Amino acid sequence: MTRNLWVGLPGQLREISQAATAFERGADLGVTQFTSLGGQITTIAPRRTPRRIKLTFDRLGREDAAHLDRLARRIDGPGPVEVLDPVSRNLLDPLQAEGRVPAGSAYNSWYTSVSGSGKLELSTAPGALPHTYVWKPTQTTAQLSWHRRPRAGFPVVPGMRVRFTLPTSWRTGPCATRLHWRDANGTYLSSAADAGHTLVATVPAGAALVTPSGVAGETGTYGLDGAVLTIDDDHVPTAPANLFGADQALGKGPLTQWATTGATLTADTSGYAVLSLAASTAGTLTFLNGTEKGHVLPPGTGQVGVVLPSAVRTRAESCTLTFHDAAGAQLAAVTGWAPAAVPAGATHVSATVALASAATAFQSRIGPAKLLHINPAVRELPGDGCPVMSVVSYTDTPGRPLPYRNVSVELAEVTSASL
Repeated sequence: MTRNLWVGLPGQLREISQAATAFERGADLGVTQFTSLGGQITTIAPRRTPRRIKLTFDRLGREDAAHLDRLARRIDGPGPVEVLDPVSRNLLDPLQAEGRVPAGSAYNSWYTSVSGSGKLELSTAPGALPHTYVWKPTQTTAQLSWHRRPRAGFPVVPGMRVRFTLPTSWRTGPCATRLHWRDANGTYLSSAADAGHTLVATVPAGAALVTPSGVAGETGTYGLDGAVLTIDDDHVPTAPANLFGADQALGKGPLTQWATTGATLTADTSGYAVLSLAASTAGTLTFLNGTEKGHVLPPGTGQVGVVLPSAVRTRAESCTLTFHDAAGAQLAAVTGWAPAAVPAGATHVSATVALASAATAFQSRIGPAKLLHINPAVRELPGDGCPVMSVVSYTDTPGRPLPYRNVSVELAEVTSASL
């Protein structure tokens, strides 16, 4: 769905519904070129290229023209100005959407509000691009937020529909997504939250900024690439596939869908499988797929993760994913709760949960459970960015007939603005 231009100070954004007769959306490349006596050309360019937007309106209405005039003359303050242009889709910074930073601290792009709940580290994955970071939560409830400097969030207007999707690798776990609404000064108002990798929410009254956040749900190492933040956009990011069949996912049906050691399985009156474990006894629970070595994996690269019911997860102490090739040979076994990369040649994966011994007996339904798979190679919407801007050029001439005005305005990306 196409979005009109919105421009203004936080809490004062105005929709300009009239289409611009000229719309230039480029970047200030800042390239310096040198030509040697031999004719060879050398260029020097800055690390980042600030965005520039030039807009021209013919016969613009009085109210819209007056709004742009106040912004250009800084009547309501120095700014900087918020701009939601019709072309931008993923409002995250281009590098931020890829889990990267231009240089310096990663905490300029992400932050956690709870001390000691996790840390951002440079990725050591093979082939990782420079300044690529990963998130390592040390608590299952650790929350990470996406930063947008110099303000406390991304610009919004009450009634807009905001969608935030967590990074690709987070989607195969028990993640949760949150949107924190703030007023024009950055003061917290309220939050929208949902269990899962994507949250769609309507901006409430009084909100001028939104801070997207997420909880991975397990400890481990998580990539930061693939996050998507859109406003009034129908794009739906890639969702993981559950490799369990419908009955097994619900925890219902023949008990031959599971195998246990140290524990027992029974069916309740509704046909759901119930797992029982005696006090001071450890056990295991394995999810089966008939006579196969595991559940069939989609071809190509992938990441796999397990999501268990909260009662079972509380008693579980570890999870092991075992990968096999088409001949049934074991390729790898990965123990942990973070998503596991599918090794080359793997065609099947089997999930086994180790149950801890405790002083009290345990009993719970097995479902609902998920064995989630996603292909990290599938590209999400690239980050367009939503930088704060300042009016650097402005013309306003009377139109025919009055009171229409012919307006031209140029905005440049800035880090701050002052008088």
